[in-house]
Amino acid sequence: MNKKRAGALVFLIVGLYGTVLSLFLPMGKWDTPGAGAYPLIVSVLLALSGVVIFLRERTVERIDWRQTLKQQWAPLQIIVFTGGFILALERLGYTLTAFLYTFALLFFVSRYRLWKAIGLAILIGVGSWFVFGKIFETQLPEGMFGL
Repeated sequence: MNKKRAGALVFLIVGLYGTVLSLFLPMGKWDTPGAGAYPLIVSVLLALSGVVIFLRERTVERIDWRQTLKQQWAPLQIIVFTGGFILALERLGYTLTAFLYTFALLFFVSRYRLWKAIGLAILIGVGSWFVFGKIFETQLPEGMFGL
């Protein structure tokens, strides 16, 4: 299986998943479509494009999974850190979580030096808290430390 066929399978699976979920939404009528009409159309088109790509791509090129994972290491780290940010936000509060998240992105993903990553993370964490919490008066989670 080559990369295009693997991507086509992802399209097919996501399209089928979206199709099934959109069937539980109201479809409405032809002149007034409901909430499920657009997701259903997009999901069916996505699944069909996955089938077409899968059938058209017949090269026997093999995927080097180690090389692919090596190339995708940074996006995988970003996904993991973002998940950690979401899980920690209510417990630790916005300011501390924003600092830790920004530090992790700068230090581990972007490979900034330690002190530069810490300084920028403090600046971005406190700056975003000031902009959203004070200027825009958005209610941000305070967490267990009250930060």
